[in-house]
Amino acid sequence: MQNQIIDQLTTVSTKSHEIMKSLGKINSSTVRKLTDLQFDFISMSMESGIDQAKSLSNMKNVEDIFAAGSEFASEYNEKLMGITRQTVEIFTESGDEAENLIEKAVASQVVSSKQAPAKVAKKPAAKVATKKSAQSQG
Repeated sequence: MQNQIIDQLTTVSTKSHEIMKSLGKINSSTVRKLTDLQFDFISMSMESGIDQAKSLSNMKNVEDIFAAGSEFASEYNEKLMGITRQTVEIFTESGDEAENLIEKAVASQVVSSKQAPAKVAKKPAAKVATKKSAQSQG
């Protein structure tokens, strides 16, 4: 009986370890994608700033400066919205992966618990009754 318990605990520990490794891979992948996206954002910001400075340095008319500034702001906002969409997609994808992993783990646990024999050591009723009667007398 003791070996059976040790085997069951080993199996549960191994499965838990595998699940945690899989979650770690999902998290690592998510962080890597977000880091890449942050570098893209920084590059886009720097390039946009440089392009805007070059364009504005040649302008002398105030109306042209405001028009160019408005155009750069509009383009920058579009690019920023694209990065924001990608960020949401990354989080959604990683959330879905984690959810699927947990669902599979729970499903496999339910299946394995149904397959495991349910052996519960039961105390004889007489011993329980004896303890209760001894407590009520004391």
